[in-house]
Order: sequence, then C-alpha cells, then structure tokens
Amino acid sequence: MRITCYPDNLTLEANPLLTVLENLLKAGVRHVHACGGNAACSTCRILILEGSQNCRSMTPAEKRLAQRLDLPVHIRLACQTRITGDVTLQRLVIDKADVEVAQHQLQAHSVGSQVTAAILSASLRGTANFDEENFPYDVVYTLGRYFAQMGALVQQYGGVLANQSGLRSLALFGLKQPELAVQQALQAGLALGQSVAELNRCLRQLSYPQVKLTLGIHYGPVLLLPLDPQDPQRLSAFGKSVQFATWLESVEDVSQGGEQSEEQSSRLLISAAVYRAVEGQLLQVEPLSVKPFPNAKPIRVYRVHPNPVSLPTGEEQAPEATKPEPLGWLEALREWLQAWSRF
Repeated sequence: MRITCYPDNLTLEANPLLTVLENLLKAGVRHVHACGGNAACSTCRILILEGSQNCRSMTPAEKRLAQRLDLPVHIRLACQTRITGDVTLQRLVIDKADVEVAQHQLQAHSVGSQVTAAILSASLRGTANFDEENFPYDVVYTLGRYFAQMGALVQQYGGVLANQSGLRSLALFGLKQPELAVQQALQAGLALGQSVAELNRCLRQLSYPQVKLTLGIHYGPVLLLPLDPQDPQRLSAFGKSVQFATWLESVEDVSQGGEQSEEQSSRLLISAAVYRAVEGQLLQVEPLSVKPFPNAKPIRVYRVHPNPVSLPTGEEQAPEATKPEPLGWLEALREWLQAWSRF
C-alpha cells in the first residue's frame, strides 16, 4: 500500500503497522508533531484527499481531540491514523506560522465552523465632526454609552458581538437558539433604535448634533473563525451573508428627506430572507428596490419602521427591552453635558 503526500508530491510505501506519522518520518518527510505524537496538539493534522475508506477508525484520543476542535471527518491526526490501503493526503501544518495557528485553534477549542445565523450590522453615523463641535469628553462619554448599551442589548436578546470596526458593529443571533435567530435580531435592532432616539432627545435639548443609527439584518450561513490571539474564545464572522448584512446597513438613505425626526434617529433594513421568516409578525414594513451598484439589477429589501413586530408569546420568546431606571444613563448624560456646557 502507498501514501501519496502533498505538498511534497511524494509517494511512499507504507507499513500498515505504523501510523501515518511514523511512515512519513521514516520516509524523511519532516512532518510537524509538536506534542510528540500523543494526540495533544493537532499539529500533525492531515487532509485525506483520496482513500478515506482505507483509514482505520479514530482512536479514543483522536476522537476526543476531533470533538474538541469540531474537526470535519476528512481531517485526521497523522499520529493516530493507520491505513489499510492506498491514501492520498495533504499535510496541513508546514512551518512555524502554521504551528502557531494550530496552537491558537487548540486554545480556542475550534478550527472554525459554519453556522446559520441572523446577522445584525449596525453603524453610528453623524459623528464625523463631533469632536470639532463638542468637548472631547462629550464624545468619549456619548460613544462609550452607546457601545455599552449595544453590548447589553445584544446580550439581552441572545446575541454575541462578533466584529467591531470603528463605529460599525456586527452581532450574531441564533447560535444557541436557531429557531429564534431572526426574532432576536429584530428585537435587538429595534431596541437599539429606541436607545439612539432617546440619546438624540437628550442631545437636542443641549443643542448638540444628533446621531443616526443605520442597521441591516440578514439571515444565512456564516463562517466563524478564532482570529484574535489575545482572546482565543472570540470568534470573528466572515462570508457572503456577513457582507450582505453590512451592505444593507450601508445603503444610502432611502427616506423621503426632510428634517430628521425622532423616528429617523435610526433606519433598519432587512433582507428578503429575514422578511420571509417573520412576514406574519411584521405590522409595518416598506418594500424597497435597491441597486447594489450602478447598472446592477435591483434587489428587494424591506425597511422596518418602529414598533413593527408582534412576536408570539411564550417562554421561548426573547425578552423585552427593559426600560431605563429613573436615574439611568440618559439622565446622567444630560447632567454631565449640561455641566460641561457652562465652560
């Protein structure tokens, strides 16, 4: 029996009594095995291209590690795999950089996975010249409160913050309760809109420029990868669904114009996939045709207006947004800004 090994482009005779790792090392292939071949590091992982039926079943040690990392069935550990026939494989960890990635994945308990989730993209706009017209402390306080409120609301409605870039945030819903993904994302988006409306009422009273929150929600497959070496448990989201949610959020203003009202403190667009999932629960929605770029075919999206969702009751329903306490952050912000306006 033979092992064909890539990227070395090498074919070697294999001893069925030895593991794939032992056969590779015997043939002079310097295959990485940081833990010494004890199924404790996953750096000897290989991708079976052909002949998976000729691989013996996983050992208990390999099975434990595969479950820990959620490895697909065609990725095996060379130190634990023995073969009964010809196999073609791809070595996945080649150099020091690959070893660091593998060790980081081991810390994160994941090599990445694909899930289906509701993606909420949110961006706070109107702050480009905020620091020129206000005290720097006003900017810090306002933005700090916004992000604190966002984090609290996302968590309250069962979501997780995945990506953060400047004033744009990305949250995922349905990772633990897939059947509630879209409802949770909508509830969080509407609650965020109400939060920014309250913030703008405070800013108007103090003659400060108002801000606007743009949101986009899409539902689809998402690739989750552990990319932050300082926080291995933090997963970042990638994929076309993420790009589409971000595009929805960034669509140019589709309102009729005029002075910004309380309702216009936020704008929420949802995709057709989201609309289909909650069509019977939407009370006020506006269909729109938007071109993603010039000369492209229009895409049907939907603008959701405030208080448009009537979710079914029951224990499985996502919780309602809690009302601010009498001495909550808005009151504190108002007093703080009023104090600074005296200088």
